[in-house]
Order: sequence, then structure tokens, then C-alpha cells
Amino acid sequence: MKIWLTRILLTFVIFSLGYGIGREITLRRIAAPGAGSGNDSPALSGKDKVIVYYMHTTFRCVTCNEIERMAKEVVEKDFATALAAGHIEWQEVNFQEREDLAKKYDIASSCVVVVRIENGLETGFQRLDEVWPLSEKPAEFADFVGSVIRKYLDGPAEKE
Repeated sequence: MKIWLTRILLTFVIFSLGYGIGREITLRRIAAPGAGSGNDSPALSGKDKVIVYYMHTTFRCVTCNEIERMAKEVVEKDFATALAAGHIEWQEVNFQEREDLAKKYDIASSCVVVVRIENGLETGFQRLDEVWPLSEKPAEFADFVGSVIRKYLDGPAEKE
């Protein structure tokens, strides 16, 4: 029993150190000159579109990876034409590195966010917290995510 407790505590300490080091590296990268430049945000051309963000942390669990895979699959399969036409964008974002987006969309844990852009300006968004309980129900997950994307493709939406 003592050996198992020691192993569990050691595993916890190693994980905590890894998380702390990863967070520190992320914060230093954000503070570094030139951070945030490059391809951080979409190039807005003035046409209407929907951006589907998968927001995640630096360290991801199995469920986080599954939610990302399932959401991306919905975008790529159910909205292939809109994706190819540029009416939908899929973006994977580490919200620990993009604190501006984390604050803007009130992100505390990994999730999907659907955003409507009209004439280069954001006109509405919805954070899909419901993906967590639906992650073990693929059909319901796909229906839910797809319905929100369709709502935002069809027209203006209110901020949630």
C-alpha cells in the first residue's frame, strides 16, 4: 500500500511540474517580442463567414482530443461545400497562448466556439459547453454542433 501511495504522489508531482513548466513556457512566449504576429487571427476579407474554434489547453486529455476530432469531423463532412468555399473556417486554438480569445469568449476549459463574421466584424458567437456531456453520444454531438453552425451560417446571431 505504501509503495502505491508513493507512486501516485510521485506521478502527481511529475504531472504538476510538467504543467507548471509548460505554462511558464507559454507565458514567456506570449511576452516575447513578436509574439502574436503571423497567422494568429484569420485574414478577414469583408465577406460573411462562420469560424468554428476548438479552444484547448496546452495539455489535453483523451476526452479533449475526442471532442476536437468529432467537431472537426462535423465541419469537414457536414459542411464540406461551405468549408471549401471559405464560408466556414476551422481553427484550433490554444487559449492559454491566446488569452485575448479566452477572455473574449469566457473560456475556462476546452470547448468549441462558433463565431459569425459579417463584413469583417464579429456579430455573434456561441460557446458550446454542451459538447462535454455529448462527447460519449456521437450522433447527438454531431446534431448539436451541426445545428449551431447552421444557425450561424443562416444569418445574424446574437452574442450569447
